[in-house]
Amino acid sequence: MSVDPIATSQSLSTQLKLGYQLLEDTDHRVGSAFGIFRLPSAGMDMGPVDDHSIFLLDSAGRVIWKELAPQTMHVPVSDVLAALRSK
Repeated sequence: MSVDPIATSQSLSTQLKLGYQLLEDTDHRVGSAFGIFRLPSAGMDMGPVDDHSIFLLDSAGRVIWKELAPQTMHVPVSDVLAALRSK
């Protein structure tokens, strides 16, 4: 999911050869539903943003794992793989 328009994200998807659909969330409805939408703090004029995060959902759409990374803007791949293996 990205707050960027799908046309912007599609370019990155093509470059990275992603094998899944991208979700455009320019109106922050999904980010708000997951509790990650926020307005920037003072001194950061980026406009409204969603915190960097990764959510794993089960086949019923329930969140089974999440990692929020608002400061580092990075969730280690090893953490995601470990979560996938444990589920």
